[in-house]
Amino acid sequence: MAKMRTFVVVSHTAPLDGGFSLSDLAGGAGRLDVLCRCAVDAFLLSHGIRKDVVLHLVIRDQLAITLAGSRLRYLNPDERSTGALLREALRLAQGLGPGEEGESTPGITVRWLGLAGLMGTLSEAGLRPVLLNEDGEPLRAAPLPERPAFVLSDHQDFTPEELALLAHAPRISVGPKVLHGHQCVTLVHNELDLREAGWTAGRS
Repeated sequence: MAKMRTFVVVSHTAPLDGGFSLSDLAGGAGRLDVLCRCAVDAFLLSHGIRKDVVLHLVIRDQLAITLAGSRLRYLNPDERSTGALLREALRLAQGLGPGEEGESTPGITVRWLGLAGLMGTLSEAGLRPVLLNEDGEPLRAAPLPERPAFVLSDHQDFTPEELALLAHAPRISVGPKVLHGHQCVTLVHNELDLREAGWTAGRS
């Protein structure tokens, strides 16, 4: 059976509320389109959905939206409908207090929690962060923790504070070119798929 896969995407510009137009995800919604693409690539296969994936979206170090593949519903390939799902989570968050968690649609929960709090929660669950960074060890040859949580940034670099928080995490690079976040998610999935299938470097 496939192991659970965990991704954490850190967003520096996405909104903390749902007061934006779905027609302007790349502008007025603070590049929410980046998170939408990460969500689509994290879960969707050609004719199905990855049930063994959890995706955490940390927005402005204040809010965490979690998507769990085992319960996720209504996720489609287009950014607009994915943006609508995230907007529902953001709207629900406005009525939540500290420590409260709500489910906006099946498989999507939201709570007021920053990156440090989320990392603490993942650590308590036995997960070890792995930082996706262009100066890291090549993914193809890198050893991975037993239960990795792959952490990547949005279209902006990690802040010094975020890097300090993740200073002890191993750094992994998916390739020699700087790619978009959702492309990195796809490449990590592909590498893990190959490893789980037992494919060798010489097999085409």
